[in-house]
Amino acid sequence: MKQLPLLLLCGSLHLVSPAHAAPEKGWDPDFTFPALAPEEALKTIEVPKGYTLQCVASEPIVEEPVHITFDGNGALYVCEWRTYMQDEHGTAQLDPVSRVVKLQDTNADGVMDQRSVFIDNVVLPRSILPLQDRVLVIFTGSNSVWAYFDDNQDGVADRRELAFEGTESTANIEHQSSGMVWNLDNTLCTNDFRFSYQNGKLRAQKHAVGRISQWGLTHDDDGRLYGTLAGGANPALNFQLPAGYPIVRVNEHADGYRIPYPVCKVWDQSSGHYDEAHQHVLTEFSACCGQSMLRSPLFPDWYGFMATCEPVGRLIRLSKFSWENGQGTADNAFPKSEFIRSTDAYFRPVWSSLAPDGSLLIADMYRGIIQEKNWFPTEDTDKRKDWVARYHRVKKWGMVEVVRRGRIYRLAPERTPDVPRPAMLGETSETLVAHLSNPNGWWRDTAQMLIVTRGDKSAVPSLLKTAREHGDTQARIHALWCLEGLQALPDNLLLASLRHPNPRVRRTAVQLAEPKLSQNEFTEALHQMVSDPDPAVRIQLYLAYRASRLAVPTALTENPSPIITALQRREQDEAQLSLLGESAKQGRQIYETICSTCHGPDGD
Repeated sequence: MKQLPLLLLCGSLHLVSPAHAAPEKGWDPDFTFPALAPEEALKTIEVPKGYTLQCVASEPIVEEPVHITFDGNGALYVCEWRTYMQDEHGTAQLDPVSRVVKLQDTNADGVMDQRSVFIDNVVLPRSILPLQDRVLVIFTGSNSVWAYFDDNQDGVADRRELAFEGTESTANIEHQSSGMVWNLDNTLCTNDFRFSYQNGKLRAQKHAVGRISQWGLTHDDDGRLYGTLAGGANPALNFQLPAGYPIVRVNEHADGYRIPYPVCKVWDQSSGHYDEAHQHVLTEFSACCGQSMLRSPLFPDWYGFMATCEPVGRLIRLSKFSWENGQGTADNAFPKSEFIRSTDAYFRPVWSSLAPDGSLLIADMYRGIIQEKNWFPTEDTDKRKDWVARYHRVKKWGMVEVVRRGRIYRLAPERTPDVPRPAMLGETSETLVAHLSNPNGWWRDTAQMLIVTRGDKSAVPSLLKTAREHGDTQARIHALWCLEGLQALPDNLLLASLRHPNPRVRRTAVQLAEPKLSQNEFTEALHQMVSDPDPAVRIQLYLAYRASRLAVPTALTENPSPIITALQRREQDEAQLSLLGESAKQGRQIYETICSTCHGPDGD
């Protein structure tokens, strides 16, 4: 199949300040309301002052988009759920008619103008990660990972092979594998696994808990993973430590953080509660998902903040993170308001992605029903009667019929500098090293991923020079991890990094030195760091000693940070849990993997 040029009816709009405009008045629940064309829907969406929202693709170019991601040349891959709740009964939801499409902006105007169907006639593709010569995909019904190849470069996959053989899943489609990101520590992470990549195959390791997120996953500049829960109503969780380390139970939220501030008055979902005195506005989160970390110079005031989609509330929460004594706390960056929100009943943001130009792309399913059929009863059964009443309301409003639509939006400043279009897939590994200092995290992550997965050691001299001499902290950190991924990190460089003046470099070096603690020179070097002034470094030292099964120096536990205290408490709990029978352990695993997505990590 050839790639097709496209004509789009999309536009852009400069919208209101962070204070936001007042909600639309006069909404009458006794009338139906139609879906809006993209240019009209844009007018209902509020964004911060100084930023614009542009529609870069809409139906029929995309339908039911649930996941978006870019390859190293800037092509956008989109998972389309073409069978998701096409009627109130979820009829034929597992039929193999969904697909993955590939979109490209060939004239660099910000709008996708070329489309091909990369994979067709499949069951609900959930996650994608494009590598050098293949695209990894996870489908509903299994946590296996498939690699697809486009041998003739026509935008359509020609063949596939199994990269990881997982297990089948009969769980609800909202409670299966999701999120696929390349993390700083050279692992490919989903909500269920941390994979190592070698020669085209994936080797799986479990997270410290059964599932660290429900629908979506992102990471920060130091390799911490950030999860969300939809039914569990949590916009940010499990982010205290870098990936692969224990999940600690501490208060991760500021007071009032979990209160949403939507402006859409459509009373159409099963949890989250509504303030009926104020036109049924949502009062609790109900569907947190599709998060992205803003690691771009286009968002200088919000670098390191996280955007979390909330399709039930028709909003996107921006979370800021403060770190005190090594513990992170999330708070709303727009107090008593939201980063992005809409009055349009059909605005359903479910995924976001940082783009090569530094902007934020948002996938909007733009549909009526956003509740899977298990929680969308149409008649009185054993389900809650208010859920059945909800069905009759949305049926009357005409929402059931709004399907097979979708929009992808681009959020950027009003004045955006030109950014060269990426062409990383054709660049040498040595050339890719220069991107490790790019101020946009997308470029850094993609360059590291390509360097490591290629296994090309021609980049080693440039990486060594970057790790030793570069003035940018982030470039040094990426270079160290690239060298680790290529098995070319020399001990003398690692020892020097342990003494680096920047605490983030020192913390990284401690993590990388963890497997070497049995060597005398590293044992001595880390012991000299136990009084490091930075709490994150001391926490990493504690983790290194525990992982190596060595006695933890007293200096790390005499006046511990809250995180070290939580780690000690977790170790005590684990010791008690080890005494449980096998069935109890299996029950815990089931709860962490499935039940926690709705009921929270502690059954709250």
